[in-house]
Amino acid sequence: MSSRGMKSRFWRSFHKWAGIVFALFMVIFCISGIILNHRKVFAVCDVSRSWLPDQYAIRNYNNGIIRGTERIDSLSLLAYGSNGVWLTDSGFSSFSDYNRGLPHGADNRNVKRVVTDSDGRVWCATTYGVYRHDGDKWTGVYAPSADDRMADIALDADGDTVVAMTRSGIYRFAVGGGDKPEYIELQPIAGREVRYSLFKTVWQLHSGELFGIAGRIVVDAIAVVIIFLCLSGIVIFVCPSLLRRRRSKRLGKMIKWNWRWHDRMGYYPLVLTLLVAVTGMCLRPPLMIPFVMVKTAPLAGSAMDSDNYWHDSLRGIRWDADRDCWLLSTTEGFATVDKDFKHEPALMSRHDCPPISPMGINVMERICANEWLIGSFSGLYGWNPAAGEVDAVEPKSLVSGHSTHLDAKKPVVFDYITGASEQLPQSHAIESSPMSLWNFALELHVGRCYTPFLGPLSALFVFIFGLALTLILISGYIVSRRMRKKKQKISNN
Repeated sequence: MSSRGMKSRFWRSFHKWAGIVFALFMVIFCISGIILNHRKVFAVCDVSRSWLPDQYAIRNYNNGIIRGTERIDSLSLLAYGSNGVWLTDSGFSSFSDYNRGLPHGADNRNVKRVVTDSDGRVWCATTYGVYRHDGDKWTGVYAPSADDRMADIALDADGDTVVAMTRSGIYRFAVGGGDKPEYIELQPIAGREVRYSLFKTVWQLHSGELFGIAGRIVVDAIAVVIIFLCLSGIVIFVCPSLLRRRRSKRLGKMIKWNWRWHDRMGYYPLVLTLLVAVTGMCLRPPLMIPFVMVKTAPLAGSAMDSDNYWHDSLRGIRWDADRDCWLLSTTEGFATVDKDFKHEPALMSRHDCPPISPMGINVMERICANEWLIGSFSGLYGWNPAAGEVDAVEPKSLVSGHSTHLDAKKPVVFDYITGASEQLPQSHAIESSPMSLWNFALELHVGRCYTPFLGPLSALFVFIFGLALTLILISGYIVSRRMRKKKQKISNN
């Protein structure tokens, strides 16, 4: 056999067996990707944690179930986090559901923070809106645009102004002044260009978000194409043996139809399917590391190209009483801005600030004069912003929450994996909380769901799968092209 024939046989065999091995995973990746692309549509859908691997069970208030607490009277607290708000006490002795008025679904009830204004009214910010409690239920007072999300909520020095932050702007509510907020777009920083990590650009290209809703629909269509390729490939693999046994004309026609469309759907959209496969590989180790380090200008005309300097860059806000200004957490680092947001924010040197995980800030609390506690998945740090002094409190902890209101010897830190740092009574109501379908799809899509089976290799699963998918697509193209050439040669003769 010639070397050309051997190569053709190799690619045909590889395409067949690798396709069968990875077909189920391809379907899972595609379905989870479609869910991730339409988060708000699936926000009402939840998944029971009893169906999931043990790492997703709620134990000792882990997995981000408690982000913080807010005291509403001398006896009662509101505990809030990824599954909504709960009425409890400083001993966590009992929990009552406090979510009436909030939309159903864990993702809709992902509470960023709860605050109490000067009139004693309670406000909260969820991923998709700002709510105020009227004593009986929550009432929605603001919802960001479809392409934006809430990041935080805070009070000014007197507690008579509620400031809600989205990822791109500020909304200011006057207590007792109605529900219509004043929108504030922060001033750009003079002489500083807008730059995003290459990782973010590739991420948005992979999801199609880089080109808005049209881009997401195109990527959804590619996912449907890949699902069809997997299912038709299984039919082509399984049915010939059935055909030999049954000799059914109907079965034969079905195989021919599947074969014809499997070939077409794999051949013509190849560039787009390869683009999705390769960009997906770049979003997980080891390829993601250089993409995170490189900064680039936003692609002209894309969704990242905005007139707003702070587009998708804001993450947290608190009033700094010591310096009489707002303290901001952004993707560019910490910054300060005047009370009325009239002047451009002043970025602080990263050397004088605690590190913040790319996943965002989870704890941002003023403990006393010139002393803050800052926490994220990069650890917990004490910080004096005026002096630029940083003290590592728990630098290796995946900090997901914090409370100073509990009956413990010291403030309680909530780690995403291990939970509360102090011994607290456990709650069945909390432990039975579901996981949002969107978060479950994310865990599937990035490969973390496979950790119990693959261990440390689960971090490389997406890369290995992406490489396999790329080779399967290329091998299918090679086989198809050679078959087309062969048919053309026969027809010419």
